[in-house]
Amino acid sequence: MNLKFDWEIWIEDESKCRIDFENYVEKGLIKIEKEKDSLSKSHLSKADYNLDFINFLLENKKFYDWIITGCYYAIYRASLSLITKSGFSSKKHNSTLCALIKLYYHDKKSINKEDIELVARSSINKEEVSYFVGAKEKRETASYGISEEFTKTEAEKLIEQTIIFVNKVKEIL
Repeated sequence: MNLKFDWEIWIEDESKCRIDFENYVEKGLIKIEKEKDSLSKSHLSKADYNLDFINFLLENKKFYDWIITGCYYAIYRASLSLITKSGFSSKKHNSTLCALIKLYYHDKKSINKEDIELVARSSINKEEVSYFVGAKEKRETASYGISEEFTKTEAEKLIEQTIIFVNKVKEIL
């Protein structure tokens, strides 16, 4: 049985994406945001701050677990920057990804399937784990787990993916 993640369904089925987006709005997980420009810039600034942090850690060859955590937050903040620029805010990861797909894949067509997959997939350990969920799990493992160690190679690969995504967001904005 081949189960699909919500984001895969949202890419394939625009109607389902729109319905879920509206459900997130009704539940208050996606809200209308009036401070579009300043908040969008603030989120993007925080994404850059996280990139500086992870590069500092990488240069010092320490704390690879915190590099994973920093990458996750850079990706998330960049995603929030896009969503906020469109007049919405989100506090949950799944609702953020739904909004990103609806607003920038289906509506504005400024990101393509490969861009979504860049956000949605992580190749740190498994190709099949969605990037958002995978990065979140990696952050949680890095933050709370004691048995898993993160290597320099894994951290560098995630940094590269993170930089690509943050730069794409800057192009769109």
